[in-house]
Amino acid sequence: MKKVIFFVLLLVYSISTLKGQDSEHYFFRDAPILKPFLSEIRSTAMKAELARLNKLDENYYLSEYANRPFVEVHLGTELPVYYLVNRQTGIKFSTCGYVGNILLIDMFEKTTSPVINTDYFFGLKSAAIKYMDHTRIRNLGLKLVPIFHESTHLGDEFSIHGYHGLSGFRRINVSYEAWEIAAVLNDPDTIQSNLFSAKVGMQGLWNAAQGYYSTDSLETKGVTAPLSKKNYEYYIQLNWQRTKGLLCSERWMNVLSVEASNRLKFSYDEAVEEQRSWNFNLYFGWKYISEKSGRHVGFFFRYYAGIMPNGQFRDTGGFRYAGLSVVYH
Repeated sequence: MKKVIFFVLLLVYSISTLKGQDSEHYFFRDAPILKPFLSEIRSTAMKAELARLNKLDENYYLSEYANRPFVEVHLGTELPVYYLVNRQTGIKFSTCGYVGNILLIDMFEKTTSPVINTDYFFGLKSAAIKYMDHTRIRNLGLKLVPIFHESTHLGDEFSIHGYHGLSGFRRINVSYEAWEIAAVLNDPDTIQSNLFSAKVGMQGLWNAAQGYYSTDSLETKGVTAPLSKKNYEYYIQLNWQRTKGLLCSERWMNVLSVEASNRLKFSYDEAVEEQRSWNFNLYFGWKYISEKSGRHVGFFFRYYAGIMPNGQFRDTGGFRYAGLSVVYH
């Protein structure tokens, strides 16, 4: 795998050195290429969602949570470094950093409205696309994330109550560094017409022996958890946008975005074997195209099915999430 990443780095470096009178070089300017699809779980798009959950971790201390909606907030941004456009060859290339946060809150619980979990992530990204002279294949793209870090944290009230009130409670420290590579067909870029896009990718840990998580004996009452072993994930994403046709327009773009990811369902018990799980994340709705700002506001229905994607709860399968989402990106 290291040889593959070295080859990709060499490729993107050669792209970045393109010369010619048609080349345009920008520093610290946002590049529109290879942005996360709407359905991507680890996304830098800003979202506010009101949703119903069918289950939570068995240690959650508040009852009847299935009878009230939860709030999930996504915050994120890209930190642009370099952007190249070569119109003669039809190549675009960018490098940037990015940072994001996903916060799950039991907002409508009447006593304390506790934070359930917070996920943080940040990394570096290089992206390149090549435009094609073809009616259906508009461009081909490659994304490389040489390193990103994710860490997750239970809410304080959840942790304190679990530690003092539940004999089997453990706090698992999900924290790891990984790489990611993906290939894209028909990246939306700035295209605002009907377009079908697809992305396939995979990620792996830099330190496979360490796994995705660790434990502190003070937080687990002396009970350890086995390290994770299956340290690769892969996914396919499909994105269909329409500005022409039924129930859409040049200003109100209809979007259907789906991610199918094969991820590891964690196991914190030696007697329970790790499993891989297919997980599905779907968004359907409309976004308003703002020509002036380049930022768009959208209104979507979201449905997720699979393992719970939040923090140490990734050992919980059969999770369902259905809600309404307001997206700004």
